[in-house]
Amino acid sequence: MSTPRRLHCHPLPAAGEVTELDAAATKHAAVLRLGVGDAAILFDGEGGEADAVIEASGERLVCRVGARREVPPRPRVVLVQCMPKGAKIDDIVRATTEIGVSEIRLAHAARAVARPDEARAQKRVERLSKIAREAARQSLRADVPTVTRPAPLLDVAAQAPDGAVKLAFVIGGRGSVEACVDPTRETWLVVGPEGGLSPDEVDALVGLGYRGVGLAGPVLRVETAAPVVVALVAHRLGAL
Repeated sequence: MSTPRRLHCHPLPAAGEVTELDAAATKHAAVLRLGVGDAAILFDGEGGEADAVIEASGERLVCRVGARREVPPRPRVVLVQCMPKGAKIDDIVRATTEIGVSEIRLAHAARAVARPDEARAQKRVERLSKIAREAARQSLRADVPTVTRPAPLLDVAAQAPDGAVKLAFVIGGRGSVEACVDPTRETWLVVGPEGGLSPDEVDALVGLGYRGVGLAGPVLRVETAAPVVVALVAHRLGAL
């Protein structure tokens, strides 16, 4: 018997209620060839999921909600990602979501590409949020990481709460990622754009309480570095 397909539904109704899915979830169900009588799993992107049965189809899919459950929260890992060139950020959001990142905060660094206007920036965040939602569905996550609009790097980095483990990925950094992580504390990771963080940015991050960390192996592309660093943290936290 195959595993029921997952469909996004927010908010998630109580058991026994009937809910109408949005256009995106309805379109996805059509791609999967789901129809009346088929079972599905609804997830709300906030840690809740429920069994469901499709009761009607049309412009919008209608489901009856069954047993609900809350998925235990993962240890929080926040990625502060400096904007790279082109579509690399798509790959970073997709891969780190699959690995288990909790939140992706976009940032502008000194070595950054041209900054889009407000309208384009908002559309980009909406597109990246959709990528995160789809990656969460495919990786069987019940929660979806939020993606924030780009802001100056130091402003974003300064928002880390007191008590968080603060790490900055630096080319040639001497600290070990896994050795710095504390499973009882939230982890914030700063990853720079192509060319890495500037010396002034590294100094400023250290002033904010961040510790420079690196890898012993070869230098990684930015679209590879972020997933690798997030994976190392997730493994140390027992979440991967």
